Amino acid sequence: MTGLTAPQTIEQPHVERVVLEGRPLRIGMVTHYMPPHIGGIEIVAQSLFEAYRAAGYEVNWIASRVPDDAPLREDGRIRVGCVNVAERSLGVPWPIWGPTGMARLRRLVEWADVVHVHDCLYLGSALAVLFSSRSRKPVIVSQHIGFGRYSSRLLNKIQLVAYHTIGRAVLRRATRLVFCTSAAEEFITELMDGRPLNASTIPIGIDTDKFRPVSERENSEARVALGIRGSNPVALFVGRLEEKKGAELFLHLSSLLPDHCFLVVGDGSIRPPAADNLTWIPYAEPESMPAIYHAADAFVLPSYSEGFPLSVLEAMASGVPVIVPKGETFTELLEEEGCCIASEREPDALGRALCGILEKPTERSIIVQRARELVVERWSANRMRQYYTSLASSLGNPNQ
Repeated sequence: MTGLTAPQTIEQPHVERVVLEGRPLRIGMVTHYMPPHIGGIEIVAQSLFEAYRAAGYEVNWIASRVPDDAPLREDGRIRVGCVNVAERSLGVPWPIWGPTGMARLRRLVEWADVVHVHDCLYLGSALAVLFSSRSRKPVIVSQHIGFGRYSSRLLNKIQLVAYHTIGRAVLRRATRLVFCTSAAEEFITELMDGRPLNASTIPIGIDTDKFRPVSERENSEARVALGIRGSNPVALFVGRLEEKKGAELFLHLSSLLPDHCFLVVGDGSIRPPAADNLTWIPYAEPESMPAIYHAADAFVLPSYSEGFPLSVLEAMASGVPVIVPKGETFTELLEEEGCCIASEREPDALGRALCGILEKPTERSIIVQRARELVVERWSANRMRQYYTSLASSLGNPNQ
């Protein structure tokens, strides 16, 4: 994660290159969810969907139909019915596709010149790689996360078994494996008994023009637009309201600091209580997210076993100091660069970190400036898009 490795063409004997004759390259994208279901992978995939199209490629993208009222087909997006009980009941995002979804996925693979799969453990990912291997189609597997630790020992054991079986099988069949975060790279390298020869690192990226620092006036206007009254500092949480994201800790923190305002953006199994100092936005359109960061004075995400949360990068790019948990791989990287506040996952410690950074304007200014610089330098959406479009072209067009 500390460096950028440009994609390199890796020849593998099981792949027959598709010769393009006067038509655009066809890319089939596969994710577990897509917007309006919001998550880090969905946002990155949306960015790449747009990038592939801007490069002149034909793109079709298939994912689960969540929520149930989302359009089945929408401008190159294909949503398939699924059983999503694991996410609803356990906070585990693992939708199960039925026969119709599998058939549509097979047709997508047959149509595509290059298949781009995001993360190795999802059912759609595993099937896409299997179909691609049988059809001799090159497949990119982008690995965003490593081992996501849950409080349930049973869930952790199931996940570990899945990585050693399904995960390994998917990763071994990838034409190119891309590590999106340092956490993914560390875990998968250990899982595969070494870094695969066909692997490269392309860090996730965000739009640093859209997510930018703002003036005090813009901060005040954003607060008013969200219905936040008074001048008390605003602490922001963005993410699924699940235990893994540390939602309960953030909500507990809001009860400890009644003189601070707390803004929660996201939904899930944990329901925020009604409180005078708490504003809850269950869902926000991606286009409205910059204004939400503009309203914040600090960003707090006490999550567990993350790859690299996009929300942290968005806050950093927006000039908002981030308070993140000690012990995470991405936290260690940010600590080395002096652009975050690392805290224990405990409400009192989070409270001290929050109050401390708000009471030290000089230190806050140094941290947010360095954070912004680092995001622009390493996690640019433009750089990510250029690398992937080049990689897809090299795999799908042998005459390039």
